[in-house]
Amino acid sequence: MQNILALFLSKGTLVDCRRKQFLIEQGAVCDKVYYVQEGVTRHFVITQEGQEKTIRISKENDFFYTSIVSYYRNEPSYIYCQCLTDCRLIFWERNQLEGLFTEYPDLGEFRNQQHINFILEKHKKEISLLTRNATERFNDFCLDNGALFNRIPHHIIASYLDVTPETLSRLRSGKS
Repeated sequence: MQNILALFLSKGTLVDCRRKQFLIEQGAVCDKVYYVQEGVTRHFVITQEGQEKTIRISKENDFFYTSIVSYYRNEPSYIYCQCLTDCRLIFWERNQLEGLFTEYPDLGEFRNQQHINFILEKHKKEISLLTRNATERFNDFCLDNGALFNRIPHHIIASYLDVTPETLSRLRSGKS
């Protein structure tokens, strides 16, 4: 699998993005897949009340679609994707990807594994939001992503965990 990853990465386009730069905004159509070489990005939506709700955070070694529904349905995105730090990303455009999957059939299995990883991550987060309390979600986040507290704004983490910034502050200080 390591050789497949190296091949896949070598076929992408390297791009440097600045902190706060949008990779996609609501209404645009997603036509790229990204890999995070350095940095952190987030996917978020805006609620009817005008609040930003972070639904995914991607960091080094993560693959992501800026909007997977937009990509596969070829329709406008309802998601925003934004760099939270300066980022070094590798991307592939839709047409290029399809050509790579035809030229290198082993990449198809790699893509399937990435889709499975995404589905499992999404399922784990959904179940966590439904069955775990704020303290448990915070502890889980710290196990997998604790270093992000030193890299991205805490209100983004609070939004991802579906807690207020004040609750996150209490959880971090151990006063839950």
